[in-house]
Order: sequence, then structure tokens, then C-alpha cells
Amino acid sequence: MNSNSDETNEWLAVIGRSLAFLCLAHADLRDKELATQGKFLESLGLSRKEAAALLGTSYASLTELIRQASKKKGGKRAGAKKKG
Repeated sequence: MNSNSDETNEWLAVIGRSLAFLCLAHADLRDKELATQGKFLESLGLSRKEAAALLGTSYASLTELIRQASKKKGGKRAGAKKKG
């Protein structure tokens, strides 16, 4: 591959992450929970790993926070419902 192309791709990634961070700040989500911020960044096209790095946390931690947040909001439950 062309080294100029590699350098361009690296800069495009930096610019993309910077714009995602600015969108996060502009959407007034910087004061929200990490799970909310992470989901927003994922909706912008960042991977969860990239979102976690941008938020200063680990992939595993962000995944767990998102899982807990969806559980709080009545997300899908494991197992079958009991008949009552």
C-alpha cells in the first residue's frame, strides 16, 4: 500500500473521532451517563471500542454499562415468562 494513503486514512480517522466528540458535546450529552454517550457515539458510526476510548473507559466497562442501562429501562429479559 501507499504510505501516503495510510497517512491519509489515519488522519481521516482522527478527524472522524474529533467530529464525533464535538457532536457529543453539542448534543449536551457530556453530562449524561457513559452508557448514553456510548450509544450516541455508536449511532454516529464509531465502534464500541472506539467509543470507549473516546470516553476514557474500557470496551468491557462500556458494554456492561450499556447492558445495565437497557436492563433498567425494561429491556429484554432472559428466560420464559411465568404463567400466572
